[in-house]
Amino acid sequence: MDIRGLALLPVRVTVAATQATLGLGQLASPQGPILREGGYGTRLAQIFGEGGLLEQLNRILADERGPIGLANTLADLTADDRPVGKALARDGLLDRMADEEGPFVRLLEAGGPLDRALGEDGPLYRLLAPGGPLDRLLAEEGAIDRILAEGGLIDQLLAEQGILEKLLAPGGTLDQLIELGATFDAIVPRLEALGNAIPNLNSAVNILSGAVEPLGALAGRLPGGRRRPAVLDPAVSD
Repeated sequence: MDIRGLALLPVRVTVAATQATLGLGQLASPQGPILREGGYGTRLAQIFGEGGLLEQLNRILADERGPIGLANTLADLTADDRPVGKALARDGLLDRMADEEGPFVRLLEAGGPLDRALGEDGPLYRLLAPGGPLDRLLAEEGAIDRILAEGGLIDQLLAEQGILEKLLAPGGTLDQLIELGATFDAIVPRLEALGNAIPNLNSAVNILSGAVEPLGALAGRLPGGRRRPAVLDPAVSD
């Protein structure tokens, strides 16, 4: 380094320090990029300050009902020993349903049930066609109107002393059916006992049949009783 450079070095250091001081002063001034409204200081305070983004993020992560809690719940539901986990496992229910020969493919394939249902002249078109079943159901004085009309089926069901009230009333139809069920429960053991006795009855019939046959043969061998001589009418003899 030459002598001139050595002589100017203190001046250069002083100038650099002065420029740095002026720069820091400008940065720290109320109109500088740090302290001015919307400056770097405000943005840092929004991130690190009280109620800032980091605090909000920490509060969200600590909330049991937040994303972490939801992720834990989802992980628990999809565990290998849970129904959803078993369904999602390899070769599980979902794999079998979506297999090439599975129900989903057969349902959605060309000419399959869904294709036939939604095809032209299919069940859905016939249902929605003018004058079709849906039109007849919703037509004026159609089935729906008759059901909802005054004195119709709904009125009969819900009216006082109507079908529903009679069905559910104490001692009504439902109670009688329940009592009848109890009667059937009492009859079932007797029917079972009768069913168990039938083989014994068959055995007894077979034994009686075997005993009657020799008795019949013996009765055939016995001599018949003597017949009394016929008494002639005197008028006839004359």
